[in-house]
Amino acid sequence: MSTAEMLFEKARHLPENLQAEALHYVDFLLTRRAAEKEDKEWSQFSATQLARQYSPEDAICQA
Repeated sequence: MSTAEMLFEKARHLPENLQAEALHYVDFLLTRRAAEKEDKEWSQFSATQLARQYSPEDAICQA
């Protein structure tokens, strides 16, 4: 049995108000996951923009 199936089986035995609370928590987790993905995408975009803006010759210290 998959995790989603186990969640469904357990949730269907809860009263309606607790099912709604569980659903809100799942929505929260999905929102948080989307935000983390967006943060990662913005970080990659920022790094790309910086790499385009500055060349290795612009470095103050040469390693």
